[in-house]
Amino acid sequence: MATYSRVGLRDVIFWKLTEDNTTKLTYAAAAEPETLDAIDVKLTHNNTDPDVLYANDVENDVLYPDTDITMILEVKDLPLSLRAKLLGYTVDNKGVVIEEAGVTPPYYAMGFKSERRNGEDRLIWLLKGRAQPMDDTYRTKEGSTINRQNETLTMVFIKRTKDSLYKYIMDEEDVPAGKDAASFFTAVYSGTLADET
Repeated sequence: MATYSRVGLRDVIFWKLTEDNTTKLTYAAAAEPETLDAIDVKLTHNNTDPDVLYANDVENDVLYPDTDITMILEVKDLPLSLRAKLLGYTVDNKGVVIEEAGVTPPYYAMGFKSERRNGEDRLIWLLKGRAQPMDDTYRTKEGSTINRQNETLTMVFIKRTKDSLYKYIMDEEDVPAGKDAASFFTAVYSGTLADET
């Protein structure tokens, strides 16, 4: 089987998770996804230290706790409207973002594509995550020197309550014949790809 390195990142999308319990799982309506221009995404799996059981003077069994994923996203700019949504803040009728104490950010799914060297995409959905309050750095201009001030968004993704899933990932070239990979991003993936028409 041929392997290909990843060479790109694009089409980052956020989709609000409105309900997740033992009986019901609901994401927002299709008209509400949010997108932005991304520079870099880093995914780190946490809680990965093994619990090793010893018996008969040797390692006998290894268990791993449930993982969570820390996602660090670097963007050229995070629109204030999206920042407010991800963090649960209010925007008043003049467009001012009101950052209130005690606000719990809502859960969001996040999807993105990474082009691979063969021209096909790796497609990824992280299914349930909350944004952390953002740190801001502002720096003065220094003559003709350009100091870009990109922004960084950090989110922690956990497993869903309804089905214990936390991530979907696939390579576009592995899509079965007659199925449409584009449907992977028309909504948060639900376990089936649409038939091509």
